[in-house]
Amino acid sequence: MKQFQKQFDDLLAYWPDENQELRELRSTAFDQFKNLGIPTKQLEDWQFTDFSSLKKIDYRLSRAKDLPQLPDDITEQIPNTYLLFMINGHYQPDLSDIPESISVTTNLENFKANKELYLDHKSSNPFSALNASMMNSGASVTIDSNVILEKPIQIIYAMMDISDPLMNHPRFVFQIGHNSQATIVEHYIGSTDLPYFINPVSNVTIKNNSVLNHFRIEAEDPLASHIAASNYSLGADAQLNSVSISSGSKLFRHNINLNFNDKGGNASLNGLSTIREDQHHDQNIIIDHSHNNCQSQQLFKYILSEKSSGVFNGKVVVQEGTKQTEADQTNKNLLLSPEAIMNTNPQLEIYSEDVKCSHGSTTGQIDAEALFYLQSRGISKTKAIELIINGFAKEIIEQINNEDVKTYINNRVTNWLESVLIDV
Repeated sequence: MKQFQKQFDDLLAYWPDENQELRELRSTAFDQFKNLGIPTKQLEDWQFTDFSSLKKIDYRLSRAKDLPQLPDDITEQIPNTYLLFMINGHYQPDLSDIPESISVTTNLENFKANKELYLDHKSSNPFSALNASMMNSGASVTIDSNVILEKPIQIIYAMMDISDPLMNHPRFVFQIGHNSQATIVEHYIGSTDLPYFINPVSNVTIKNNSVLNHFRIEAEDPLASHIAASNYSLGADAQLNSVSISSGSKLFRHNINLNFNDKGGNASLNGLSTIREDQHHDQNIIIDHSHNNCQSQQLFKYILSEKSSGVFNGKVVVQEGTKQTEADQTNKNLLLSPEAIMNTNPQLEIYSEDVKCSHGSTTGQIDAEALFYLQSRGISKTKAIELIINGFAKEIIEQINNEDVKTYINNRVTNWLESVLIDV
């Protein structure tokens, strides 16, 4: 805890003239973080993930001096996308491409008008409190009402060429106006041989009759720790299609919280984790059904190789008096190694009778009969395994309804498979 206290004190000293209300929010949030502490395995919601490594490294908050030489081009930009580019926590407008129909402002500007989007005092998540206390990067992205974006917005948050272990606490606020449609790609990448800690929080508001496709790609450096929260708020008849892809960081935890704030909402939450060696990836999802005629679907898959481990902890809550609720929750896991470990805990809490809810989970190895069938047709064992795994992953990738983004993700999964199948 001492290293976080030092960095918090240094932050306040670094920005002595910061907005007073924001300063007070930081102090309140840091007190909350200290009271909660880094989660331990004694806490039910955190019991399968070890966060002790965060205490062993003296992470330093990224500053202006940590801005490296800018790249000539951005190799990870997906074709046919608008671009918002950040490197080591610093927004680069000259390398970005944002049209006039999209409003991008600093968190300070947005904080003055929408303070409620930055208040985490009701959260039991210590990392969200830590983010609120030390948020040092990010942006607010607003899509006006009655706007249909022709291209996705890709936000690339890159960590590279660092000289010592850094941490960043980006805060993203996405607001989709009434009767609008948009696609946002939240993309985290890393290229360094030093450990770093990324703790992003994304607060997403989708207003009435609007549609958001939110695709999240975690492709951090193998020494990185990535602890994230995505908080969704859906208005009347709003639709969300969310796909989370994780593969890079050694330690990964993603908390997803979704609230239906009016009737008729529809949310599809999907995720794919492809991990190997000693990586540990943890997905924690809570969906709160508190209004009538809302639907939610969850499908999360893991492909685990070598000594990797995964966690799926999903919960659907249907509040008392809520009518005509439909919710489906599914977790499927494929173990490529006898040493891989998967912990899964799908949950339903139902306090209403007018519901259609289901949940389930399966964990297993490659189907021997399917493998034998393909080999009997003249397909090599390696190729047959590749086909089976690709088929397993395809169900998630197909949820991406933009062809350029889908192609990019498919290529990443294929490259990962090629590296893993050498050892299978």
